[in-house]
Amino acid sequence: MNRRRDDGQAEDADLARRMRAAASGNGSAAGDKLRERFSARLSESAARTGVVPIEIDGRKLEARRGATVLAAAMKNGIRLMHVCGARKLCATCRVKITAGAEYLTPMSAQERLSLRAHLSLGSRTRLACQARIEGPIEAATVFPLCGDLPESADGGKMEDSE
Repeated sequence: MNRRRDDGQAEDADLARRMRAAASGNGSAAGDKLRERFSARLSESAARTGVVPIEIDGRKLEARRGATVLAAAMKNGIRLMHVCGARKLCATCRVKITAGAEYLTPMSAQERLSLRAHLSLGSRTRLACQARIEGPIEAATVFPLCGDLPESADGGKMEDSE
């Protein structure tokens, strides 16, 4: 995971270096193309303020800000176990938050009680059915994934309610 972060930082540093070079240039074609790409990327980010990048078991996904980790996984085609139907009873949807725990809503007393009852109360363990996403996170499932969801007839992933 740290290697991926280092690669991302290296990419960002390279992009920044090329942007500085393009900015100091006199309107070269390469500089113009780079500025256009950067502008398009910036516009796309600004237009999608409600979308948050997350990672579950190494799979990069996009989630709606305010959605639960479980809903984000299901909407992106990842089947995450939740035997009790997301009612805070079974704790089969437990995830370990490996990065970005501060970008999840605070743990409720009911969630804490459920985790404690299942002997899983740790500072990084959360119920995917209860933790709501406010920013980028990385999570690892405690129970193995049950496989990917089938695609719907229209080619998109089938959705599950929150």
